[in-house]
Amino acid sequence: KKEKGEKKMKRIVCFLLAALMVLALIGCGEKPAPADDSSGTKDVSELKVGIVMKSSDEFQNAVVEGAKDACIAAGIPEANFSAVASTSESDSMQQVTAIEDMVANGVDILLNACQEENALKGALQKAADAGVKVVMVDTDNPSFNDKVTFIGTDNYEAAYTGAQEFAKQLEAGSKVVILRGKLGDVNHENRTKGLTEALEAAGMTVLEAQDANCETDKAAAAMEAFLTKYPGEIDAVMVTSDSMAVGAAQAIKNAGVDGIKVCGFDGFQAAIQLVATGDISMIIAQQPYQMGYDGVNCALGALYEGKTYDSYIKMGIAVINGDNYKDYLK
Repeated sequence: KKEKGEKKMKRIVCFLLAALMVLALIGCGEKPAPADDSSGTKDVSELKVGIVMKSSDEFQNAVVEGAKDACIAAGIPEANFSAVASTSESDSMQQVTAIEDMVANGVDILLNACQEENALKGALQKAADAGVKVVMVDTDNPSFNDKVTFIGTDNYEAAYTGAQEFAKQLEAGSKVVILRGKLGDVNHENRTKGLTEALEAAGMTVLEAQDANCETDKAAAAMEAFLTKYPGEIDAVMVTSDSMAVGAAQAIKNAGVDGIKVCGFDGFQAAIQLVATGDISMIIAQQPYQMGYDGVNCALGALYEGKTYDSYIKMGIAVINGDNYKDYLK
């Protein structure tokens, strides 16, 4: 009886220790334990992970790098990781096709930066219905409810806070133009709203907001048009992505116009280099690498441990300017 009692006590202690280990794994940053072989879940080394981004710019590529590194750290072979990006942020059907192909190829985890809510909802739902753990990164699809979580910047809050900081560099009543990403993209809608409302609250005048599709050449052309339309009136330009900040700065320099301050958004190296030269005054920077890294770990936690997360995990921002740009240059 004594031996039986001791064995029973050992089993209880082992169970409690195992429970404590599971409870200790909190948050997406933790690497989950492999599933029990009897559970029917694949070994982590057999998992397939896919990520579908809006473009292949520096920001989106950093999200992909974070996701890939998280896979490797968890024991998922790099060969089992696939990434696809649209060639144009205005062609959401490329994302739909990529998601459908990945589901057909048996991905277990899917990360997506949504290009257009209505266009992608059906494909994302099919993925979830097939048992794929879907995490939205950078750009959410608000009407798709079966995601593990959404990890990204609070774009309205980031833009509003950043614009408030940028307004300190401007004189009262300054006139500002905005170059924004494509219409219908929830991130750029929120950033545009945040920039506009913060500037107006600070006593500035927003002359106009123009869609430049997050493309440097289109932003340069749009900035040239602004300079022609508002000769001598523009004091500053704000953008919703750094690719457009680079284009705007180029156009201003080519036109030989002085005194127009430029504020970027994202933290691209090309834009930071222009902070060093003084062509860009400030950047509202995000954390794309961490979005991808945490996205994979959240999906693994949901897959292996049944973890649930807040529907929205917010990432912070940083302000890059002439005082600290060296800290962000690579």
